[in-house]
Order: sequence, then C-alpha cells, then structure tokens
Amino acid sequence: MSVQFPRPEFFEALRQRVADDPDCMGSVDDCEAYCGFVIGERLIVVEFDGRQCVAVVNGGNLLDLDFALAGTPETWQEMISAILKHGGADREHTLETLIETNGLEIRSEAPDGTELARAALSFLQAFLDQAKHLEVQFE
Repeated sequence: MSVQFPRPEFFEALRQRVADDPDCMGSVDDCEAYCGFVIGERLIVVEFDGRQCVAVVNGGNLLDLDFALAGTPETWQEMISAILKHGGADREHTLETLIETNGLEIRSEAPDGTELARAALSFLQAFLDQAKHLEVQFE
C-alpha cells in the first residue's frame, strides 16, 4: 500500500508500524512528547507515550505543543527520500544534522521546548526511519 508524504496517512502508517512491532524502535529511549512536524504550511501533530505513537492529527495549534520540527517540503522530502534509499537517514539527513545545518528548526513556546526536542530527536529519528518499510509517494 502506498502512502503520500506529507499527509497524515504517512504518519499514521508509521504509528501502525510501531504498534505492530514495538521492537522496531531499537534501543532508543522512550519518549513522552506532544509535538508537531511542520512541513511548509502544514502541521501534523503527533503524540508519543513511552514507545508508542498514540495519536496523529492533521493541524493544530503550535502553542499547545511541547515543540515542533519545521522545514520546507523540499527538506522533508529529501530526508524521507534518504531514508527510503538507505534504509534509514544517512548522516547528512538526520534530524540532528538538519537542525545543526538550519535545514530544520525547532519551534516552541514552552520554556523547555528546545531541550525537550533535543532529548526526543533519537526517538523521532527512529520513528521516521520506519518509512523504510513503506511505499511512499510525494505530493
């Protein structure tokens, strides 16, 4: 089954993948976050509880989130393409690298939002890396 990125169905497919096989997340620490992925003008809100993604919602309010990771559709597509090509993000396309090179930015109104985001990066990367199991089409 093919899913389109950056639609909520893409993130829902990742959620289902982790629910079906929690061990797929490897040895990353658990994550407690109510966060967002800002892809251009689109906001996808995702909630994590422990090792599970418990909710995926299209749209929302950045003020309600712990943090959001924001970038252009092209940057996100490049990262997802790298995951599909390499079976996981290569060194140039990890969330951490993209934040350090200003391809992505952490947005948050919470005083500890940047800290929370940085603590969650390895979990979020493992979550996004599950795209390697999907057939992804880009809008």
